[in-house]
Amino acid sequence: MIPVSMESANPKAGRIDLVIVAMVWISFLSYSLIAAPIPAVNEPHYLCKAKHYWQPEWCAGDFFLESTNAHTVLYATVGVLTQWCSLEQTAFVGRIVALLILSLGWCNLLVTLQPDRWFPLKVCVLFLVFQAYGSFSGEWLVGGVEGKVFGYGFLFAALGQVNRGRVVSAGAFTGLAISFHPVIGIWGLLAFSGVLLLELTPGVIRAFSRKPASSPATESPSKILDQTTAIRRICGLLFLIACALPGLIPVYRLLSEAVPEQTKAAANFIQVHYRLAHHLDPRSFLWRAYLCYLGLMVVWISLACTSQRTAAERRFDKLVGFSILFAVTGVLIGWSSFPQRSQLLKFYPFRVADLLVPLAVSICLVRKWPPPRSTTMSRVGYASLFVIALVRVNSVSESNRYTAQQTADWISACHWIDERLSKDVLVFAPHDGRAFKWYAQRAEYVTYKDCPQDAAGIVEWNRRLQFLQKWFSTHFDDENYTVDELRDFRKQTGVTHILTDRIGPLELEPVFENETYDIYDLTTLD
Repeated sequence: MIPVSMESANPKAGRIDLVIVAMVWISFLSYSLIAAPIPAVNEPHYLCKAKHYWQPEWCAGDFFLESTNAHTVLYATVGVLTQWCSLEQTAFVGRIVALLILSLGWCNLLVTLQPDRWFPLKVCVLFLVFQAYGSFSGEWLVGGVEGKVFGYGFLFAALGQVNRGRVVSAGAFTGLAISFHPVIGIWGLLAFSGVLLLELTPGVIRAFSRKPASSPATESPSKILDQTTAIRRICGLLFLIACALPGLIPVYRLLSEAVPEQTKAAANFIQVHYRLAHHLDPRSFLWRAYLCYLGLMVVWISLACTSQRTAAERRFDKLVGFSILFAVTGVLIGWSSFPQRSQLLKFYPFRVADLLVPLAVSICLVRKWPPPRSTTMSRVGYASLFVIALVRVNSVSESNRYTAQQTADWISACHWIDERLSKDVLVFAPHDGRAFKWYAQRAEYVTYKDCPQDAAGIVEWNRRLQFLQKWFSTHFDDENYTVDELRDFRKQTGVTHILTDRIGPLELEPVFENETYDIYDLTTLD
């Protein structure tokens, strides 16, 4: 079987139906709002950074916000909304735009795989069902607004353009994917580079095996075509580089920071085996996840091998295969005693496969699903699956971790800080407190969720957490925190206020209290 190269793809293949795009977008947006009510688990992390990017005086002195930026393109684009909108409004508008780009990229790819008008929407429904029931390494596609939502949208669009033979726009979209999320964009680029290598290899072998022909008087049409193809590829590469640089430059600065090797090694270990172990360390993944994804891969391979595949589908299958190869390599490294395994695992080798495997299975199932006699029955079936996905994801959404009383008390305490305290305070809040800066609009000493991404910042983040744990456990020997001890705590940390639901008793009267939380003013001890 001779593979079809990019240039032989059909430029007219798969016209995008805007009605289907709108339906996919509505499906994604509905799922997003139910799975991750605003603010989603990561939105305070990214959007507070974005707001601080545009307004450095906002929450000045916050350890995380003033750390090195890794997602500069996201902060520079979505963050500009915070100049006029609240964080809640920014999140909602950001989701609308991000999921619209994702929907356009989604349809741009899927319509090149199958000509069926409803194919992208059907695949969308099945994919959301899979996502509602879990993942391999904690990766998700539809939730809050993040750089990866834009990244996957542009990456899907790039693959669709490749299937049309439009290498220039494919290069631009790939560059945008890298800019918004370098990890996703680069893994996607590496996977497709492997696919391209496989497709070009037979032609290269044939070219080297041919006997040299005599020089014709004029250039042959094939030679002219080869020159045109080369020019298009060069233009595509230039567009890729130009669009990727805004995201790559900050990452390069992050990775090449001037810190001792010991600090880098410590930061890699903390990031991979502690803070982000659920994403990066294969030894921390659930065995259920291993079995489920092994089952998905078996289903995908079985269905793909027993059906007639188009050239575009074969290319997509190869792409999925390379993403699985990256993930398997990551698993082998993670379970080995390789000295540099932390340094390698921090680049998320499982991330792309985590999404492409269920997407590939969804595509195969939609193609294999026997069409019912009634179109109405087909629509009812997919609508029922979509409802199942929404019900399932609602039952496990992040908001369900907190009772209504806890949430109300938390927001009340944070709003009191926002309304009563000066802008320059530094607050120590509970590590499991949700979105403190989002609600209180004040700087935070340290929080488990907001870990910097530069090596020095990661090590300092870990030091602060260890210091707090040691200080509070050591000074509770007499089951009381005295005024002198609190004064020492303030001197060592610079904290002006403590917001807590469990620390105490303190030899200090709270300035605010409700059923769950107390706020203490340490500046009265100065």
